Amino acid sequence: MTNAFLFCVGALLLVVGINVARVEINKLAHGKATELAHQWSTQVVTNTPFLPRILAAPKSDTQPIRNLGNARPVGPILGYRIYDPNGYLRVLVDAPVTSSGVNKSTFHTRIALPITSGGKTIGTIVSDVDASGFHDVLMAGAIKIGTVISVAISFLLFVSLMVRVASHKEALRSSNTLMRSDSVTGMPNQPAFLEMLATAHSQEVAQHTTTNLYLLNLDRFARVNERLGNSIGNVLLRLVAERLRLACGNSVVCAHINGDTFGVIADERTGKRMDTTLQQVFLQPFNFGQNVIRLSASIGAATSTAGLHSSDELHRHAELALRAAKTNGGHQLVAYDSDTVAEFREIDRIATVVEDACQNNEFELHYQPVVDARTRKLCSFEALLRLTTADGEQIGPDSFIPVAERIGRIEEIGLWTLREACKTVAGLPKHIGMAVNLSVQQFNSGNLVSEVAKIIKDTRVDPGRIELEVTEGVMIGDTDPVFRQLSQLQSLGIKIALDDFGTGYSSLNYLWRFNFDKLKVDQDFIRASDHNPKAQALLSKIVEVGRLLDMKVTAEGIETETHASRVADLGCDYSQGYLFGKAIPQTSLASVVISEFAEYIRRQTGGQADVDGTDVASG
Repeated sequence: MTNAFLFCVGALLLVVGINVARVEINKLAHGKATELAHQWSTQVVTNTPFLPRILAAPKSDTQPIRNLGNARPVGPILGYRIYDPNGYLRVLVDAPVTSSGVNKSTFHTRIALPITSGGKTIGTIVSDVDASGFHDVLMAGAIKIGTVISVAISFLLFVSLMVRVASHKEALRSSNTLMRSDSVTGMPNQPAFLEMLATAHSQEVAQHTTTNLYLLNLDRFARVNERLGNSIGNVLLRLVAERLRLACGNSVVCAHINGDTFGVIADERTGKRMDTTLQQVFLQPFNFGQNVIRLSASIGAATSTAGLHSSDELHRHAELALRAAKTNGGHQLVAYDSDTVAEFREIDRIATVVEDACQNNEFELHYQPVVDARTRKLCSFEALLRLTTADGEQIGPDSFIPVAERIGRIEEIGLWTLREACKTVAGLPKHIGMAVNLSVQQFNSGNLVSEVAKIIKDTRVDPGRIELEVTEGVMIGDTDPVFRQLSQLQSLGIKIALDDFGTGYSSLNYLWRFNFDKLKVDQDFIRASDHNPKAQALLSKIVEVGRLLDMKVTAEGIETETHASRVADLGCDYSQGYLFGKAIPQTSLASVVISEFAEYIRRQTGGQADVDGTDVASG
């Protein structure tokens, strides 16, 4: 089929080539005839001295042909005519006749040249020239050359076709490779990765071995892109890919699945070392140019077992483990198991509720009273965050706040809480303050002070009525930036309280390094003091330390009259707990304030005044 096609193409090219050559040869033949006509005409005019006399003679005196002498045309010249200035023919020479008696005028040309004498035109010579011989020679050569060229072209076409077939096959292979490779890292892409995972799983089933799958997601990589740009981000992805290749070796499949997620497939033998290997990839910072960036990764690991019937199920297990690693704060490897997944699913459910609450503004603030420990007069409220799902489930702060911190939403939630609390306290009597909790992560961005200052300005609240509570966990690690921001907040007029003192990472070092305005004693000490003399003694010493460092002391978890009397006797300044009221929604604040005012009037009048109000503990 191919040979017949090439033969037809060659024959077609031969015909086309000869016809093209004929056209060109015709042009050459006419050009040659023109050149000869010009030469003969010039020779006649130059070598015939009596031409002026012939042209000037009367028309009846036509000069006989013999008088032209050596100028008589021979060879390819068919003939010529000489005209006087008025256009009358004076000399006519007929075309020569061949031996066969046929006039060779197939390829000829005609040229007219002026005849001058003394600078004046005295006549015209018109010559006809034959180029048939020249044309025949050229055509014979063209046919030979055309035949050779057509054969050569046919051969070249055949070779070219073979090259194109080979190139097409190579292009298909290259195209397939490109379609299966990631353009940024050069690693296999997601489709290729899933195909290789299916192949590995099939081999594992046949050979009764195991397949180890790892999914890696770079922590906070989106922030790197936002800060440095996508081009730097792509460089980082290539560097991560190169490290993975070097660390894992040729026997392990590494792929760039999408965005900032990579995949690793290892067999039973190499999978034993992968946990450590993958985490070591990110121990050293990434250096390129003047940029030094530290990256970490969340890693989800899953191992195939006899119960897994498909590679898709193995992939889902690794995805669940990866999401657990991300939700737990990242920078860790989580291996899939049923307990991990059960715990993660609950965390993931709460994370979804938190995300929805952020988007739909579904958080709510409740306010718990704080009273003077001796007079029990209302002094302030503490704003406490509450979250209720669409189906009415109430999720406690101990559950959703750690999740909000893990998924990076706590800064947004914390600022919303502060703004709403400031709006609320701005509408209360001026002697009532408001306490708001700060999360550790709110200090990480470096924007906390400016954001708080903006909220104070926008809500027009007296900053002296605002108290920001931090736990000892804020001081873990690099404390200088935290202390610097706390000092800047104090310079705004805001009070700073150390919350839950006595739990976690308690250290007197925090107390003398930063001038806290208030010390809040954790409720565990209050409860333990009921039956543990050591706890009661320690509670007394904590109050002494607070007063020694000129800090107000608040006792949390006051639930009984015994608790209230004990902390008042120890010298606590404020009390907070269910005895004085649970956290209530904003709609109940007015009744609490009125009730407090009514109780104050009763105490002032010895119980004689009759003022309607609502008991503080209600709601």
